[in-house]
Amino acid sequence: MRGRGPCATLTTMKTPNFFAESGLERASEKRADEGWHAELLTAEETLFVPIWRTRSFIDHSNAETPQAAHLNAAEIAELTREGVQFVFLGYLNGVPYFSADLSHIEDPSAHDLLTDKGEFTDIRDVGLELPREEGGILAYARALAHWHRTHRFCGRCGAETEPKSAGHVRQCTNPDCGAEHFPRTDPAVIMLVSLGDKICLARKYGWPEDRYSVLAGFVEPGETPEGAVVREVMEEVGLPVTNVRYHSAQPWPFPANLMLGYFAEAQSENIAIDDDEIEHARWFTRAELKPEALAYFEKPHSVSIARRLIADWVVGNF
Repeated sequence: MRGRGPCATLTTMKTPNFFAESGLERASEKRADEGWHAELLTAEETLFVPIWRTRSFIDHSNAETPQAAHLNAAEIAELTREGVQFVFLGYLNGVPYFSADLSHIEDPSAHDLLTDKGEFTDIRDVGLELPREEGGILAYARALAHWHRTHRFCGRCGAETEPKSAGHVRQCTNPDCGAEHFPRTDPAVIMLVSLGDKICLARKYGWPEDRYSVLAGFVEPGETPEGAVVREVMEEVGLPVTNVRYHSAQPWPFPANLMLGYFAEAQSENIAIDDDEIEHARWFTRAELKPEALAYFEKPHSVSIARRLIADWVVGNF
């Protein structure tokens, strides 16, 4: 069996957003080769990325530097049963990686094999401490596991589907249908709206009174991301915007989004909230945000692209 080299590093941004890089060579051209797939699943060098429901497997033995925890083929065989979904993620430094959904296990803490190696954790809680490539792999695995769990039946005829192409396709088992279904990603826009030396931030219902963030919303069918920015800002805070400029993107597998970050300029300062989700919105000056936003570069407080948008605006990087 021959390994593969690492994927070329993304160079579009000096520092990509969290979850936006994994270093994996996905080898998509090999996925349909069932023999290759079966061989990798039992190979000694193969590493498995366990997923338990919405949580990822993390090694907390060093509290200051948590790391992704993995299992090998022999270990994963002790924990799986028929029907467990394995998805080929790609090669990293020649090592094949698969995700393994262990959601059938009622209580992972009852298995010594798991407790000896790690703990299932929400990656948003540890993402800032993880190596960036590990965070990207865990996010990728989580998104695919969610897709498999929610697409067990054909959307055309209702029959059961089965995984194909190393877990990157689900095909309808009804011979009269046979529809192929592919992993979905829901595009959403997230935008920083500015007016001179201030930006509009909003607070949702249920958030603490001192917590505000940038605006966001889903792209609708037949709509461009730029059009969604204009529409969402008007719907949420009543501000007309122009000069919509792309910033960067972030995979956001909670559960299956791709966040498209934008800057936009407001044409009015009159905020008018007419939205069921927004409780309050107001203008923040650069002076108000600067001390907190600059701390992003020393120790970020959030893995979300929202923090990146604010920090880059504060220092004029837009």
